[in-house]
Amino acid sequence: MYLVRVCSLRPLLVLLVLVFVTAPAVAQSGRAGHVEPPPAPESREAELNVALRLGMLAPLERADICPGDSLCVLGGGGSFGVEIERRWPMGVGISVAYHAWFVDSGGVFELGIVQIIRAGVGYAFLLESMVHPTLHVAAGALVFGDTFLVETVGGALDVGAGVEVELTDTVALDGGLSFWLFTTTPFTTGRDRTRRSEGLGLNLALQVTVGLTILAERQGH
Repeated sequence: MYLVRVCSLRPLLVLLVLVFVTAPAVAQSGRAGHVEPPPAPESREAELNVALRLGMLAPLERADICPGDSLCVLGGGGSFGVEIERRWPMGVGISVAYHAWFVDSGGVFELGIVQIIRAGVGYAFLLESMVHPTLHVAAGALVFGDTFLVETVGGALDVGAGVEVELTDTVALDGGLSFWLFTTTPFTTGRDRTRRSEGLGLNLALQVTVGLTILAERQGH
């Protein structure tokens, strides 16, 4: 029994001897050279992220663009978006994006398409964890028409929230919810001869998205 105990303690004794022998040398080397602490998060370089997203769109208010009993050119549909964002380690990011909405137009258009180019600012929380809640606000210009044609132009405001889940060091899965407030200039749809957006009123739509965010560049690497 005593022999077993001695044998089991032998690796620990060897480790202690090594520690006592090497500690002075390590301390001396530490005094000889100065080791810089890691930089604060705010001083690190920014990252360039590219996001690809698919989504669903549901109009909440469209009386301006679909007046009275007219056929409605702004129904529900799907969406596609590409966003490029420069994000700093404190969580603040600036972005530019392109969005395309493919909406049901009640037979007035073969396929109603809203195209938006916008710029925005966002903030990501809890960057030290794998799951990051996000907030954003953005504004831009839009065009709307039949199958990439332009019937009218306008402006849009996008306010939303989302979440990012890191899959790897360079890829994250993201989902989001956005409210789009937008207006268009007056126009007349040829198929039903209806005058629309005469009051330059506001329309509101809800968008739900899911996509992938890819780290394209990290400054300094």
